Amino acid sequence: MFSSDPDSTGPIVPAGYHLASFGRRAGGLAIDVVLINGPPMAAFYALGHDPFDTDPNLVWLSAAIIAVGLIYETLAVWRWGRTVGKWVAGTRVVGMPDGAPLGLTRSFQRSLVPATVNAIPQVGVLLGIGVYTWAFFDPLRQGVHDKAAGSIVVQAHRAEVHEQ
Repeated sequence: MFSSDPDSTGPIVPAGYHLASFGRRAGGLAIDVVLINGPPMAAFYALGHDPFDTDPNLVWLSAAIIAVGLIYETLAVWRWGRTVGKWVAGTRVVGMPDGAPLGLTRSFQRSLVPATVNAIPQVGVLLGIGVYTWAFFDPLRQGVHDKAAGSIVVQAHRAEVHEQ
């Protein structure tokens, strides 16, 4: 799905990985958004509420989505270095500068940033987009959440270094 990555010969960070391309990161994020939002929205709908209406109970839907996202992202990055979306996209999250796995605390910090800004009523979605958009302007392609945790998103396998 993401095999024709133009960055496979791109920058190698000190940890010995190629930085993940924006395409890979966006693809993984899109998959994770569906996985995070789907179950709470289905449950909300099954309980007789319309998630696309002005239902006063939408605050509970928002809280459920934020909680599911926080738990899912934290545990997946802590235990496996990636979520299902990152696995499909062929990326992983590693610590800087050594490429070590993130511990539970750093994984939680990384997940807490987008969860916190998404919880802000009416502007949270826009701020959440900004968390990820920051990576476009950063030389290590770190979003605000990566900066907070001292992490980077890389291709899943270490780069092959050819000595001359």
